[in-house]
Amino acid sequence: MKVAAMGIVVKDHQVLLVHRKWYPKLWGPPGGFVDPGETKEEAVCREIWEETGILCQIEQQIHEFMYEDSHITVYACQYISGQLQCSFESHEVGWFSMNQLPSPISPDITIFEKAMQLIENK
Repeated sequence: MKVAAMGIVVKDHQVLLVHRKWYPKLWGPPGGFVDPGETKEEAVCREIWEETGILCQIEQQIHEFMYEDSHITVYACQYISGQLQCSFESHEVGWFSMNQLPSPISPDITIFEKAMQLIENK
């Protein structure tokens, strides 16, 4: 079983998404596999930085799900700083309002809504 983590970063009523180059070619929060000796939280912050150039602070774990042979943990994250940059792993990266989320997208929109609500109510 592989362990992965992703972070839904919220800034100014928008969420940070990447459009992945490889299977599954979806829009989603930045994230990836946890390296040996690394916590899920460390992996989330590292992956967000590597994939988008954004620094964030994890606020709370909000969801878990299985995808093929991976156990994925999702965190709500607060934007700290950084300018968007697209990594070699993605076609595109951007900030999106909840009423203009691209498609296809994963995880379910309700998870994005949960992250948005948690961050904005802090």
